[in-house]
Amino acid sequence: MGISLTRVDLAGADNAELTAFLTSNEFPFHVRARPTAPQIENDIRAGSWHGEDVETFWIDDGADGRVGVIRLHDLQDTTSMVDLRLANAARGRGFGTAALRAATDLVFSCHSSVIRFEGQTREDNIAMRRVFERCGWVLEAYYRDGWPVEGAEPVASVAYSVLRRDWAGGTTTPTPYGPEVTLTGELRCADASQAERVRAHLDEHIALTRAEPGCLAFDVTPTATEGVWSVSERFVDEAAFDAHQRRVAQSTWGRETAGIERAYVITGRAQDAAALVATAWAAEERLLDPAVRADPREVERLLDPSFVEVGQSGRRWTREAIVAALRKEPGSDPSPPLIDERESRLVGPDTVLLTYLLRFEDRLSRRSSLWRYDPAPRCLFHQGTPVV
Repeated sequence: MGISLTRVDLAGADNAELTAFLTSNEFPFHVRARPTAPQIENDIRAGSWHGEDVETFWIDDGADGRVGVIRLHDLQDTTSMVDLRLANAARGRGFGTAALRAATDLVFSCHSSVIRFEGQTREDNIAMRRVFERCGWVLEAYYRDGWPVEGAEPVASVAYSVLRRDWAGGTTTPTPYGPEVTLTGELRCADASQAERVRAHLDEHIALTRAEPGCLAFDVTPTATEGVWSVSERFVDEAAFDAHQRRVAQSTWGRETAGIERAYVITGRAQDAAALVATAWAAEERLLDPAVRADPREVERLLDPSFVEVGQSGRRWTREAIVAALRKEPGSDPSPPLIDERESRLVGPDTVLLTYLLRFEDRLSRRSSLWRYDPAPRCLFHQGTPVV
């Protein structure tokens, strides 16, 4: 795939071409899914598509031609914004990821005042959210009812961004603060002995937890069922919750109740089960992208230092050997790999096992990958078995 960005000339023929592109395609996750020609013409005259701090580019592919348009605005501010739109027929083919990477390079290379590049989309626009994730952008905000919808109730808006320093260093910096973390569920004793240990140490456990600086609320109360307690916890953010977990693991309570069943649901963590799995799949797909495979820095960022792969031939590969091999032969097939029969399993609080069927470069194989969050996803182990 050879993506290039070509500046839209709104003083010439591109004016009519832009109007034709925007009216001939549907953009279901934009506020105006089907903009009309008068609306677009008014926006152009108002400077929404060109001006001192707005630049618009065609997204051109060497094989498929013109596949979309990308608008960069607020370019004179420290935070620039992106609006990316692909043609109906171009979606799901990797063009969005390639275009956003090219736009990020352009913004930071040509606009020295910009220190962060931001994009917003609807929370249910999973395709665009995957594009942000694949490009190393970080989820920064969740705005309830922040995205108006024509003829319907508003939906939540989510904001992603990339920092200049991360772009320059090839890194990804997670946000230091997140939403409140809550834990709800039950502590279930199997016998009277376990219940007695809970009663003996519970008051101290509650007092120590409520004294933690990040604890907003903490309650453990007996239910109508003998030996079962209801648990409810709230912490200011994920860091506070993780600090609580580390303290408890070393405490008297932690030692005395280690074997007692917990049935908990945790929300608000970046590492919720659904988020862990989704991020692991996004990272797995990045490792299959030829552009990523050819970049040693990107591969090293995605592989744990102790990474091991057992290849389709049975050969054992280390991280260093894989990085060197992929630099020489990242893959030549421009079409995106096809992943079928996806399955995922949480095998630890921060570890995900992925298995799938891969069609890539005219080969069919079954794959398994083990990802751990540290705090970004890093692959610990990978194995491929050819399907014959």
